[in-house]
Amino acid sequence: MNPSRPSLRSALGVVLAAVVALVASMVPAGSSLASASSATAVVRGLSPAVLAWRLTAPATQTIGYSQRGRAIVAHRQGSPDAAQVVLIVGQMHGSEPRGVDVVREVRQLIFPKGVQVWTISTMNPDGFAAHTRANARHVDLNRNFPHLWKPNPKSATYFPGVRAASESETQAVMAFLDELRPDVVVSLHQAFRAVDLGPPKAQRWIDVLSAATGLPIKNIPCNGECRGTMTGWFNSTFVGAAITVELPRHVSHTQAKIYARAIRSLASALVAPPLPVPSPSVSPSGSATPSVTPVPTVTTAPTLSA
Repeated sequence: MNPSRPSLRSALGVVLAAVVALVASMVPAGSSLASASSATAVVRGLSPAVLAWRLTAPATQTIGYSQRGRAIVAHRQGSPDAAQVVLIVGQMHGSEPRGVDVVREVRQLIFPKGVQVWTISTMNPDGFAAHTRANARHVDLNRNFPHLWKPNPKSATYFPGVRAASESETQAVMAFLDELRPDVVVSLHQAFRAVDLGPPKAQRWIDVLSAATGLPIKNIPCNGECRGTMTGWFNSTFVGAAITVELPRHVSHTQAKIYARAIRSLASALVAPPLPVPSPSVSPSGSATPSVTPVPTVTTAPTLSA
């Protein structure tokens, strides 16, 4: 956690705890809490400390530094009190640069009210500068997270580090995710050209991203068992869902815009009201038949060439 304003955050935490309790007590049992962001946060298990952090966090902030001292920067679009939160990580591997282009386009968009979108252009600025997969210490950051971490000193390409979360870049992102607690994390990679088949809790968002990007849903390989990945760590640690999206090897400016708009589709789905439950209606014969409200058709973007 950032210790720069502990007294303010502590005070806000106390105030928010009182507000949350008051709002929750005023909502009738069984009614929707979606209109009150604090009450919604209680349902989703967010603490007053998390809400206080969101409210006081600057829209652009340095969340940490690379091994060579380059800043890792996060940027927010939308209101800090928006109940739903999305985080896009444009790049983890320095040799996979096109997610940085997508983040650039995301930052040009306007998102629906009720959702805040955070973006990290790159969490591996040293690798980005050197055009290398790993960071400056030759560690594959997507093998360095604690979930299922395992030493692998013989692998030059997928070296996971000397221990779990050994790298400053990994530590910075872990701390930021713990502070932010996003509902959905999208990690952009290259170049399998697919949306990864993630855990069941991510399925709805995987479907949205696949439909909006035109990328198929596939089980993306990890050169063996997926160990030490950011999405695996997040999915095993937090309520929210983390998804890997593998872009094509070549991404044009037009394609980057399409992928950015897919993030807006995801944000819209997050704040969309749930579909109505079918209610029985009486047929002319007197028997009850379900009355189903038509579901809007989702237009799938054309498949993009690799």
